[in-house]
Amino acid sequence: MTSILARSSSGLLKRAFKHIYFAQNAQSHVKPIRFPTVSYDDLTKPEGPWRERYDRMNQEYTRYMYYGLATFLVSTAITIYVADFGRYAEPLHRNTPEGLSFLNPDPNILEEIQN
Repeated sequence: MTSILARSSSGLLKRAFKHIYFAQNAQSHVKPIRFPTVSYDDLTKPEGPWRERYDRMNQEYTRYMYYGLATFLVSTAITIYVADFGRYAEPLHRNTPEGLSFLNPDPNILEEIQN
């Protein structure tokens, strides 16, 4: 009986560890990257005076900055115009006796309203 159990358990163990064994022996199909060798001779060579190119590029960047600033200001002005922030603004109230009469109503009128 023990021999049958030993044989069946060894077969089960082999099947259980079979996947672990193959997973450890798996190989990658990816080849390692070979980085190119680069030297200073491969760098770009300067063409012409650097100050002229710097000024030309700076003019272009400044132009883009002004275009962006103008676009921002125009869109902000359109937004303020369309939003119409003063649409629901009420005029200033003056504290006149007529305006404050609701705080101290006439007793006859108050009695008439309540009845």
